[in-house]
Amino acid sequence: MVSIFKEKSASAVFSLTVVSIGTRLFFLQQPPVINSSSDDGLIYWVLSRLTFMPAVAIALLYHAIIILQALRLNYALNDLRMYPRQGYTTALAYVLLTALVPVWNNLSAALVINSMVIWLLFRIMKLYNSSSPRSLVYNIGMIAGCTVLLYFPSLPVVLVSFIALAVFRPFRFNEWLILLLGILTPFYFLGGYLFWNDRLETVLQQLHIFDLQIIRPPNLAMNMLTFSLAGLGIVSGIYLWQANSGRMVIQVRKNWIILFFMVILFIPGVYFMKNAWPNALLLCVPAAAAFIANTWQYPKKVFVPALLFWAFVAMIIVNNWIVTNF
Repeated sequence: MVSIFKEKSASAVFSLTVVSIGTRLFFLQQPPVINSSSDDGLIYWVLSRLTFMPAVAIALLYHAIIILQALRLNYALNDLRMYPRQGYTTALAYVLLTALVPVWNNLSAALVINSMVIWLLFRIMKLYNSSSPRSLVYNIGMIAGCTVLLYFPSLPVVLVSFIALAVFRPFRFNEWLILLLGILTPFYFLGGYLFWNDRLETVLQQLHIFDLQIIRPPNLAMNMLTFSLAGLGIVSGIYLWQANSGRMVIQVRKNWIILFFMVILFIPGVYFMKNAWPNALLLCVPAAAAFIANTWQYPKKVFVPALLFWAFVAMIIVNNWIVTNF
């Protein structure tokens, strides 16, 4: 099955759609819903207006978002020559990872914002060879600022943006200032709107989302097993990246460094923001999918990649068909 996605062909795109639908056949019994709260950010006001949609329409919209995000992420990494061969393994990893946790199979703010995260990631990785770095730096800041406003738990994208600027560009104070101005621009316009409408107090009201969270999942064993499987795939991908980094050009090595920071920095947010668990962990999925794709790209024997693929499928079935209190 995995071998289909190692080639860049139309059949792989069709197979990706089949995998997305097949791993979510439980939608027939448990259709997806709109899953968002006012603590998420401005995106809540958009999603809250879609609750009138029938279950079939929400399911179709969910599949469209997942597949388009997977293909966009896959295109970005292929365009940047991140792998020894071009294929759709990153898209496959993204589709499987997003199906692992039952609550992730709803139309949530985190899922929608992943489109912004993927867009930001693609722009960040263009920094190395940019002919007009200042405009690109400002745009990166704007995307990061808008992402945070739309979904508050995506706050680590600001830190990722500064780390990327430090990794890809020699230190220039004006570029760091431009990035900061780009990040603050959406907040400036929002602050202006709230000021003219005499609603600045709403800014202070939103500060309640920053609070230390003690996470007590109802089924700790399945949580540990699920995230251990995902972690095993990520760690294996990191090992294969390190083992083959000597044959990579400098830009590709730096790209992998940014992906590594994205995985690490998005995790703590679920402990410091109200109602962030477990949806906010979806923000890790684009970078995690990139690493897991390594486990399907580099091994010459098909046994290990196939084993990992079917382990993901089995875990998806158990979590979404059998376990009711994940």
